Amino acid sequence: MAFFVRPLAFAVFSVFLALPAWSQGVSGARQVCDGGMAAGFACSNVDLVSWMDRSQLTTTPAQTDPFGNVIQPSFNMNDIWGWKHAESGRSFLIVGRYDGTSFVEVTDPYNPVLVGELPSDKRDAAGNVALSAWRDMKVYADHAYIVADSAPGHGMQVFDLTQLLTYTHPVVFEPTARYQRISSAHNIVINEQTGFAFIVGARGSATGDDCGSGLHMIDLSDPADPQFAGCYSEYGTSRGGGAYTHDAHCVVYEGPDEDWQGAEICVNSNEQSVVVTDVSDKQAPSTISVGQYPATEYTHQGWLTDDHRYYFQGDELDEARGSVGNTRTIVWDLQDLDDPVVASEYLAPRQTIDHNMYVRGHLLFQSQYVDGLRVLDISDPVTPVEVGFFDTHPSNAGIWDGSWSNYPYLDDGMVAVTSSIDGLFIVQPQASLLTGVDPARELPSGISLLDTYPNPFQSQSALQVTFSRSEVVHIDVVDMLGRTIRRVFEGDVQAGQTMRHIIPGEGLPAGTYMLRVRGASFDVSRPLIRVP
Repeated sequence: MAFFVRPLAFAVFSVFLALPAWSQGVSGARQVCDGGMAAGFACSNVDLVSWMDRSQLTTTPAQTDPFGNVIQPSFNMNDIWGWKHAESGRSFLIVGRYDGTSFVEVTDPYNPVLVGELPSDKRDAAGNVALSAWRDMKVYADHAYIVADSAPGHGMQVFDLTQLLTYTHPVVFEPTARYQRISSAHNIVINEQTGFAFIVGARGSATGDDCGSGLHMIDLSDPADPQFAGCYSEYGTSRGGGAYTHDAHCVVYEGPDEDWQGAEICVNSNEQSVVVTDVSDKQAPSTISVGQYPATEYTHQGWLTDDHRYYFQGDELDEARGSVGNTRTIVWDLQDLDDPVVASEYLAPRQTIDHNMYVRGHLLFQSQYVDGLRVLDISDPVTPVEVGFFDTHPSNAGIWDGSWSNYPYLDDGMVAVTSSIDGLFIVQPQASLLTGVDPARELPSGISLLDTYPNPFQSQSALQVTFSRSEVVHIDVVDMLGRTIRRVFEGDVQAGQTMRHIIPGEGLPAGTYMLRVRGASFDVSRPLIRVP
């Protein structure tokens, strides 16, 4: 397959706006959240790994004003997704912009690198670009699929991501292919287990396949040549009695409802309802159930827990219209897919508008516009607890500005966050959040003291441990999969003995580890973070 690269001279760009000189990104070293701040951003239990402002996310050279301030491009940021090349292990982010898409390598997340950009497709012979405040992308089989809302003629861009492995300097790419059975669309969803994509909120189709703006289903068996597979719409579930689907989460169901196990389902946000759909047969999809909830304004987006029992859902307009007093996240119990029920409502201590949210393990990562990324512990799904945050938008200007979306599936629990005018952030919840380990919890009876300092560390950390029993002890540094990376100590200890060991950073890649101390009567672990 031929790859096409557009010369830099044709890069799409527009007016520039100035921001303060400090707004020029952060890279090279972790900025630990200490005392509620990290590199000038408010935070709690979430460290800043790196930050690229908008001027660093385009191939157009940065400009400065007469005072030396970097002049920021006019494009805003929107959605984001990620891709990891299986063979090389290299990681990339696909970053949405008003005027196109940026590709950023984050194999070294402390030093992200712009690889190139894919401009929004042209919409007329004069070269006018299909700009869109709503650009969305997902990945399947080393290809990115990109749609744009309110962008007539854009269709769906298909981009072979393996191109990103080739270039050592930023370039401007062309799409690998274009899918044009729809004109524009609000969003795209992909079930990587089945290889099907679901375009939602589609508009304008010469072939009549916009599917009433419901699910426009696409077979990705040949990733570079997507094929239309079917339609689904449930009228009366969106505004004006329509069938518009704003977003969805599609999975092969493995939840507690035995009637539907093994079926491919989509949980759809349909503006006024949550709609659960069986899409196993693309030619004959069917509605399983329609869920309603109080004070509905705009059913926006949501995500299932890993066990498919619960669904966390946001309503984008309930705060702005005063229907609720605080930022609200609705928790659905889907134990019976035919009868979904609202199990609880989590109300945050603020009135910020919430946007996209995703689940990774016991944590929910929610973008809340002007209040940035919020991290909720959902170990008890019915009673979420906010355990951390990182405010990407310190100016707090504009209720629709700030964190649009996030991608919490990078290595070592790192999270990529887009913030509309602030750029791209890589952050990492501190180890106690990632592991669910409370550093202050009670020690087992065989140990009376266990401490490491500093933590996070770079050159070395000191372990101090006091034993209250005599026994054989092993002390290891293990990775997040439980594999032993380094043996710190192995041997006999005496009751009342205090040991101190130096854990050198040399030879230990930056990342999150666990320090495991075990004997015959105890087995205890503590998080340990090595920074570059």
